[in-house]
Formats: sequence, structure tokens, C-alpha cells
Amino acid sequence: MTFGNWIKYFFLVIFVPHSLTRMEWQMLIYLNRDRKDFALWKLFMQDDLRVVARRHSKDMAKKDYFEHVNIKGQSPADRLKTARVTDSISGENLAKIGGYPEPVLEAEEGLMRSPGHRANILNKNYNCVGIGIIKSKQGVYYFTQNFAKRIVKFTKKVRKNISTKKGLRLKGYAVEPMSEIYYQVTVPGSRKIIKEGGHKVGSSRKFDFTIKFDAVGKHEVKIFTLPSSSNKRRLRMSNSFEVSVRTWWFWF
Repeated sequence: MTFGNWIKYFFLVIFVPHSLTRMEWQMLIYLNRDRKDFALWKLFMQDDLRVVARRHSKDMAKKDYFEHVNIKGQSPADRLKTARVTDSISGENLAKIGGYPEPVLEAEEGLMRSPGHRANILNKNYNCVGIGIIKSKQGVYYFTQNFAKRIVKFTKKVRKNISTKKGLRLKGYAVEPMSEIYYQVTVPGSRKIIKEGGHKVGSSRKFDFTIKFDAVGKHEVKIFTLPSSSNKRRLRMSNSFEVSVRTWWFWF
């Protein structure tokens, strides 16, 4: 947690100690405590992941089920994709707790006792998380933890529908040091690359560039990064998302 987040957390502890938001931050503290015991870096709370986690917890509480796949048949990956969360590495933990005086602690300890959930918590690849906690009408707490490996952070929303005239603007910053962001454009389901290119990343780690499209239709955009410490051109997969391209006169 950053210094600003600690201030917010203590404010919640003092003024609204039983709020769900306070409980979410408390779970982050427990997560990072468990990771620290194994010499792993801290996870940072991310709002976009948090929104997805809260929605799933709310859906489970409202419809009375407890599964990674929701009533609509959507998997965790499906829900992230729908929310335009584009990180290529992600995972999800669920917990359901009722009748305990400290539900957050009970949930975290229960997850650590489960091999699969424990593996997510102690996964060295993850560097961020979104935590969503919802209390049902029956007084049962539903917990969702959405983990991700975030190499780049988009500060401008990645649009799903774009025009050939404007193209797709990608703006944000690199979470880790890197020398270049590289992209490939393919038709969904095909390995044929129809467009590719790179963008240098300076010491500020910020980037802002636009990908132009010559053809309309569905396209898959894959983002790779080139670490600045690498002596060889070893690209790492960072993000993947689909866009729908139209000609400008049909664009609204």
C-alpha cells in the first residue's frame, strides 16, 4: 500500500470500521503479510481489477452460488476480457465466510490452507490485485481476489471500437523498466501478422502512440515489452485485446 492508501485505510478504520471497503484493504494487508513471509514483493490494489472482483462477489451473493464460472457461463478470463482488462497473466481466488467475528482473517487463512488458492497468493509473477467483498442478505461474506501481472498501465481507456481514420491510441506508463513496447496485429484466430511495430520508452517510462489500421473488421492486438536490462531482443507478452475497426463515415 502506498502512503496515501494507508491514510485512507486508517480513515476507514476510525470512521467506518465495518465497511466493506475497509475490509478489502485489510485483506490486501493480509495478502502482503503472507507474501512477505516467502520473500515475495508486495501486491498493489488496482481499481479495474477491483471492479471485476466486486461484480463477481455481488453476483454470487445475489444469485446464491459459489463458483469461478458464473450463471452466464463466464469464466474469470471472460469477465476480465469483458471489462477490457488486458493483462496476459491473471488468476482468481474465491472465499465464502459466515458466522465468524473476523471474516477477512478467516477467509485469508482458509485460502492459504488450500493448495490452489495458496499458489495464487504466493505466485511470484503477480504484482497487483483487485479485491471485492460483498455481504449477502443472509450475512454471508463473499470474497473475490483477482490477481494479475501488470507490466504496463494504460492511463487512457483502450477503446473497443475504433475508426480507420483515428486508429487506436495507447497511452500509459511502464510499471517496470523497459526500452521498447512492441505490438502485433492479427485477425482473431489467425497467427498471420498483418501489422507490427515498436515504440521506444524513455527514462520517464511513459508512452503515447497510435496504431493505424488499413482494413475494417475484428483485429487482435498483442502488446510485448523489451526489458531495458536485456542484451538480447527477448520480448515478453504483456497485453492482448480485440478491437473492432470501422471506416470513419460509419463511426459514431
